[in-house]
Amino acid sequence: MVFSFAERLMLFNQYEILKKLDPQKSSLYARHQEVVEKGFESLYEDLGISTTTLSKEEAQEMDDILALFRAIKASSGGAASNMPGKTEFVGFGSGQPDERFAYADFLSNILKFPLEVSNSPDNRPELQLEKYRTMLKRWDEIGRKRELSPDQIEHLVA
Repeated sequence: MVFSFAERLMLFNQYEILKKLDPQKSSLYARHQEVVEKGFESLYEDLGISTTTLSKEEAQEMDDILALFRAIKASSGGAASNMPGKTEFVGFGSGQPDERFAYADFLSNILKFPLEVSNSPDNRPELQLEKYRTMLKRWDEIGRKRELSPDQIEHLVA
């Protein structure tokens, strides 16, 4: 990530404002100011700005996956107790940097979407995403119903 001179100047000024608004963190903001002032690109990640992005299509896929799990949760009743762990959204692996996990985490924390995060070592983003995509295909086959029978839920999580 490279900031232009104008962007660095704006960030510098914003950190100056933040020092005044939050004096307890003024030393942190002063360090951030020095990083942007001197253009230390290798330290830009320390500013808390992510270098990855989530495209509109990826966000839509994530929204679809979360909608699927909301439908399962709303419909599961007794079906969920017969399939422990299979009917819960476990994220994409909390120990691994993944923009999809960050988006789901954002929705969970900011928008209060329930998120059961698995810290299991086998909860790898690429495996979870493939599993969720398979579930979405199955949900499409049944017309993306919001009210699911136990058999339909079982089919989705199989």
